[in-house]
Amino acid sequence: MSRNYDLVVVGGGTSGLEAAKTAAENGLSVALLERKTDPARVYRACAQMFLMNMDSFYNERMYFSKEQQKWIFPANNFSVDYKGGYREFYATHFIAPNAEDRIEIGDYEANASGAGTAAAVFDKEALLQGLFERGQRAGVTYYLERNVVDARKTAAGVEVLTSSGEKVTGTFCIAADGINSRLARKVGLNRERIFLFTSGSVSYYVTGVTFDRSEMICMGNAFDHEGGLGAVHFCMLPSVYRDDEYWLYIAGDEKLKFFTQKSTFSKWFNKVEVTHKRSAVINAWGPAREPFKDNVLFVGDSCWFAEAENTGALLSGHKAANAVSKALHIGKADREGVMDYIEWWQKNWPETHDYKDFLCYPVFFRIFNEDELNYLHKVITQKLFWSLNPFNLYGHIMRGIQPHVERIKKERPALAEKLAKFTPEQTINMMKPATRLGFPAY
Repeated sequence: MSRNYDLVVVGGGTSGLEAAKTAAENGLSVALLERKTDPARVYRACAQMFLMNMDSFYNERMYFSKEQQKWIFPANNFSVDYKGGYREFYATHFIAPNAEDRIEIGDYEANASGAGTAAAVFDKEALLQGLFERGQRAGVTYYLERNVVDARKTAAGVEVLTSSGEKVTGTFCIAADGINSRLARKVGLNRERIFLFTSGSVSYYVTGVTFDRSEMICMGNAFDHEGGLGAVHFCMLPSVYRDDEYWLYIAGDEKLKFFTQKSTFSKWFNKVEVTHKRSAVINAWGPAREPFKDNVLFVGDSCWFAEAENTGALLSGHKAANAVSKALHIGKADREGVMDYIEWWQKNWPETHDYKDFLCYPVFFRIFNEDELNYLHKVITQKLFWSLNPFNLYGHIMRGIQPHVERIKKERPALAEKLAKFTPEQTINMMKPATRLGFPAY
C-alpha cells in the first residue's frame, strides 16, 4: 500500500521532529517514519547539552530563555519550546593526570556569579516529547516501529520503503536518520565523501560525585600503573536529573571501576552508583559536497562530519523544512527549489567549520605521556576563551600555549618538539578507518 505526502521525514530524532512539525505548521502534508516505538526515548549515548552562547556555532548564537521556556535561535529567527529540566555549568577544564592542575576554558567564578556566561545541560527526552506533541497538533502523521530500508527517486518525487514492504511517497524527503544514515548510503551521497573512522563510545550516569568547581565539563587522562589499562580517557559533566549525578564518558566497565575507585580522581567519588548506561557507534565521514540528492534533503548528522550536536540538528531540520515549503509554494519541486537550504548549509557548515580542527582536540592530549601532561597543565595558568564549539577548541588551546613556548623549549625540549609537529593534517594521518578513539557523543 502506498501513501502520498508533500514531505516524508525519515528519522524521529531532534532534526527529524523539528523538520516535520515545522513543515506541518507551514501547511504541508507530512509523514514521519521512525523505527522506535516512542520517539522521545533516548537510548544512544548523549551528553544532553547545547553548544550555545559564548562562541558562534554554525554562525548562530543560540540561548535559553527561562522566562519563555524556549531555546532561541536569533540569527535564524526561530525558537523551540522546552519545558524540561535545566542545569547550568560554567567552564570546560582539561584536568592533569594528577587531578589537580587544570587548563581552564572559561572563567568559572565569573560565569557562576552571573557576571559571565553559563551554558546548560537539558533533558533531551523532554525536548523530543515537546517536538513530537507539537507535530501531532500540527497534523504530522507518525509511522512508528518502521525500519526504512531504501529511498528511490520517482516521477512523483521520492518513494520511501520500509522493511515490511510499505511504500510512503513524498514530493520531497528529509533524511534525518543520523550519523550512520542508511539513506546517505542508499541514494549515493556517501560515494563522494571521505570515510574517516569508526568510533565506539560508552557513557554512564553516575551518582555520588562531589568535587570543587564541579559545575563544568572536565576532560582528561588517568593512568593505570598496575592493572595494565594505560591511559584512561574520560569526559564528565553535570547531569540534569540530580545534583550529585554526572554524565561520564569512559571506555567500558573496567575503566569506569579503575577511574572511580583507584585512580587519582577517585577522591571525587563516594559510593558510586550507575543509574544509566548508554553507548554509541559512529562511522565518521567527511562532510558531503552538498546536503541534497534526488529530492532528498539531508539534515543533522546524516551528511556532516561526526555529530551536528543538538544545536545543528534543530537548525538544519528547521531550515530544510522551510526550504521544502517554499519550493512547493513556488512550484519548483527540485534542487533549484531548495537552494536556500543547500547554500545555507554550505556557508554555515563546511565553509565555517573544518572537520580536521574538530579531530585535533580529543587527539591532542593523547600524544603526551603522564609527566608531560602534568607539566603542560601546570604551565598554562591563564583562563582561556570560554567556548563549547568543538571546531574552535583546539585553536583556543594552542593560543593558550603560545605565551609559554619559549619556557617549554627551555625546560622540556622534547615536549616542545611534539607541540611543534602536531598539525590537523597529522591528526588525519594518525587515524585509520577502523580506529576506535571513543569520541564523546554530545
